[in-house]
Amino acid sequence: MAQSQPLVLQPPSLAALQQADKVEIQNNWNGYSDITPVLRHYKLRRERQKFIGNAHVAVGGYGAAGIHQQQTTKVTIPAAASAKFLATLAQTPLQMGTYRPHIVGSDDYPSITIQLQIDRQQVTFSSQSQAVGYVPWKITVTKNDRTLEYISNSALPAQALQSLDPYLNMGGIDRTIQRRRGKK
Repeated sequence: MAQSQPLVLQPPSLAALQQADKVEIQNNWNGYSDITPVLRHYKLRRERQKFIGNAHVAVGGYGAAGIHQQQTTKVTIPAAASAKFLATLAQTPLQMGTYRPHIVGSDDYPSITIQLQIDRQQVTFSSQSQAVGYVPWKITVTKNDRTLEYISNSALPAQALQSLDPYLNMGGIDRTIQRRRGKK
């Protein structure tokens, strides 16, 4: 009688990410500072191969009795940059495992989420890790009311996000921080 082999589930391919029609990014930071929290939220939708939408930035509040500086602006990510962003995310290697953020000290609390919608499938990359490239990343794939979780020890999600910096109104964030600091 032959023994049955245990079923080993292989992580899915992320190639479908290149067809994403919606992207939501939350790139937040908290710590002991006069500008915390720094909240950067983006809601983007695909339109003619580029992503367009809104960037909402909020800065400060803890050190100045709840004073905030906020700004909402329109952003456009050109087709080539959108394709590069999605292709980089799609190359992220996945493995089975339990997500444990790499925490090396206090006063540095990143919280990053990149959520992509592809038809009826949702893929979310998230990290609260302090390591270079925010490694490891937790990747959640939800399809047909079934959710599977993976990890990645790759910095590719951070590199994908960094490739969007020129388009995500980073200058507006700097101005918002400067205005917040001027409220002291």
